[in-house]
Amino acid sequence: MANCKKKLVSALMLGTDVLAFTACGNKDDAASTTKDGKLIITLGRQTTADPKLPKGDTYESNAYTRAVDKKFNVKIKDKFEANGDDYTRQVSLVIASGDIPDMMVVSRDEMKELYENDLIENMTDIYQKNASKGIKEAYESYNNRPLEDGTFDDKLMGLPATAGDLGPSLFWIRDDWAQKLGLKLDADGNGAITINELHDTAKAFSEQNPGGTAKNTGLALAPTLISANYGGSAYTSMGIGDALGAHPGFWLTGDDGKVVNGIVSSQTKELLTLLNGWYKEGILDKQFGTRTWDDISAMVVNGETGIIPGPWHIPDWQLFQTKEKNKEASFKAYALENASGKVATIKNNSTGNFVVVRKGFKKPELAMQIINFIYGETRNDATAATDYPEIADYRATAVDGTSRPFNIEINPSTELLEIVSDTQAVLNGKKSADTVKYPDTRTLNATLETHLKDPAAASSTDWATYTSRIIGVNDVMVKVRDEGIFSETESPYFCTMKTLEEKGADLDKLREETFMKMVTGAKPISDFDSFVKQWYKQGGTAVTKEVRKEVDAKK
Repeated sequence: MANCKKKLVSALMLGTDVLAFTACGNKDDAASTTKDGKLIITLGRQTTADPKLPKGDTYESNAYTRAVDKKFNVKIKDKFEANGDDYTRQVSLVIASGDIPDMMVVSRDEMKELYENDLIENMTDIYQKNASKGIKEAYESYNNRPLEDGTFDDKLMGLPATAGDLGPSLFWIRDDWAQKLGLKLDADGNGAITINELHDTAKAFSEQNPGGTAKNTGLALAPTLISANYGGSAYTSMGIGDALGAHPGFWLTGDDGKVVNGIVSSQTKELLTLLNGWYKEGILDKQFGTRTWDDISAMVVNGETGIIPGPWHIPDWQLFQTKEKNKEASFKAYALENASGKVATIKNNSTGNFVVVRKGFKKPELAMQIINFIYGETRNDATAATDYPEIADYRATAVDGTSRPFNIEINPSTELLEIVSDTQAVLNGKKSADTVKYPDTRTLNATLETHLKDPAAASSTDWATYTSRIIGVNDVMVKVRDEGIFSETESPYFCTMKTLEEKGADLDKLREETFMKMVTGAKPISDFDSFVKQWYKQGGTAVTKEVRKEVDAKK
């Protein structure tokens, strides 16, 4: 029986009127079966507002759950279903009560709490004995870092998702505007431009207003300026910081071998100096610091700014709205190279969330077997489309990943690059669709071929798929790697810890307010050293000490 822990859970945290929830944990008894003898697996289910499920299908009964039920003679039932922050609150509630589902997806911090309360199974032997070759190879492509992140006291306590959201951060530039103004970018065709080229483009857009709007700016940035991952890099200065060697928000290994945060580096001071100069010059948004993320999104759609920093997939969820409003709009993506002609970035966090199994569950190995099945057999086997036609239809119609028992991804680190490279080779007639490595390539090819038959008549969604995969990934992310100008530095630490949770909000507020004032000139750049001292005093010293301790413990 799982430990029964009593914890006071505030109504504020849970979003309910419940002040304390102290029900004891699940009992693992033989009654957890259906009338026909199938083992019941209860899940904590992450949902989304529009999963695009076919009519009649639900989270408990869909192509994936039916296939799993049949394959393993089980019955999946959801203990709870929730979306976004509500899911986090539900996880907090069940941890507090000790009454957790048989399997659920949690963050590393949540997994650590579950481990410390002895609520989840040790998956070490289960992984070694049951993980498929393909799953093991996927983790190995990240040097097994996801497995390390899921390990406490030499015990693997959760099966990790991978987070292969590859860098670098890109700059999406209105190409129709660049052509209108006669701007020539990336003359050497290596997929990257210089900081000077970015500056000159922003200056031209600001002064010549190719969008013809009453309000326009060269470059609009969110007041946060930074992001801790490439997936969240939209509207940030992350790409510029990378080109300057500043990686604020990331933990780095300093020249002395000690871990330090990029926020306090001299290169970050250089980044602020550059942005302050652009602000004074008028090419950085005059309302920088007061623009919200949604404000900038509206500016992009309305043609008030034509340089959009962000990840390779930003066309899929943002730029297509611009295309919807203006069919003439076109974009090209560029990486930003440093003074040595290199596109230098921080390697993105390779670890996502974790699948954990309730301690005492009758067959914990089922979690690993389901992962092998969903992320291997039904996806990559040559006969997957014919063996599992319902799942193939889900993939073809973009049914949301939350329909799977576990809303995670487990992909090799280079899968995206290989899929897009193969796609381009098929489109160019250099490879047959039957010879591609990943079946997902065939689905992508079908979408791109539909777009290319008549680009002018193609839907904005198909345009976005083409733009993100071909113009973003193939023409830039693959290109800079093929050109040999791409380099990645590995951060020694991505996780959170108690001290960072306690001090993080205050440190973020200090950093954001100070950086905003330095960019706008309300505070002189010469005060940067004073900011560094204050950052350490307000908690940076304690946080850095704890991060160094955790990093040293893994050596």
